Amino acid sequence: MAAEPRLHVIATGGTIAMRLDPVAGGQVPAVSGLDLLATVPGLARLSDATVEDFANIPSEHMRPEIWLNLAARVSQMAHQVQGIVILHGTDTMEETAFYLDVTVDTQTPVVLTGAQRAASDPDPDGPANIRDAATVALHPRARGRGVMIVMGGEIHAARSATKTDTSDTDAFDSTRPPDLGWVRAGRVRFVGAWLPRVRVPFPQTAPRVDIIPMYAGADDSALRAALERGAAGLVIEAVGAGNVSRELYNGIDQALRAGIPVVISSRVPRGGVRPVYAYAGGGVSLVEAGAVLAHDLNPPKARALLIAALGAGLAGADLAAMFEVW
Repeated sequence: MAAEPRLHVIATGGTIAMRLDPVAGGQVPAVSGLDLLATVPGLARLSDATVEDFANIPSEHMRPEIWLNLAARVSQMAHQVQGIVILHGTDTMEETAFYLDVTVDTQTPVVLTGAQRAASDPDPDGPANIRDAATVALHPRARGRGVMIVMGGEIHAARSATKTDTSDTDAFDSTRPPDLGWVRAGRVRFVGAWLPRVRVPFPQTAPRVDIIPMYAGADDSALRAALERGAAGLVIEAVGAGNVSRELYNGIDQALRAGIPVVISSRVPRGGVRPVYAYAGGGVSLVEAGAVLAHDLNPPKARALLIAALGAGLAGADLAAMFEVW
């Protein structure tokens, strides 16, 4: 009887699975997960692995409904293997990673990785990233650290990982240093403490949540359009420590009075949001109106958490509490 595999690889697509299509004039999804693993030197010696082609899409095509199905699949497989590696496009990787981090209840390491260079590139970075991700996923000290992103030899916690470069192979950084650690030539070293974890009861749905940007001259037109399209919750990409214009504040206040949860994040990469200013649109006024502060979460991650919390049926103080763990 064959032993159960130690590693399960779930392929969802992204640049790592793309090849140049001369007719289309650019990179398109074309490579299966099994074919990708065949390009990784030494992976067979590292672990027996099973491969699953869950999707083959650009990460821009990722949707919350796919997150929900992926979270269910990861939860199912986590009890059967020692580690899980998810191949994913880098553009929305941090959103998927954080959604899985708050919804999948397991000690089994779950590691996302991808590539900045396509599989057809003369010097692809995907094979090395897959090997490094597998090495981390199988490491004993990786257990209990939640979902991680491994790219360019660096290990990042899902909550703090963010893409910081559009093309460099060292594309990710931690917004709250230090990084969790590094992996080099098959050696793993964890050097940072992992962040407090948020655990949301497993969602049953993936409701619509929109991000509303704040900028000089912004009014509430985008907010009203989101509500007209059926948004069940809103994340405000505020400026500074969590501030908006008077016009946008009025729209937020009306949404809150109508029972729509509103989370305030910031477009500023570091520092988090906090109530400082008391004028209409300042952080103090937003909190007094009933908005929830995202603290260190950037707008896409605040949205992922709000989708998960609403999908799990949380509301009021229970929902707000999910954003207080930071």
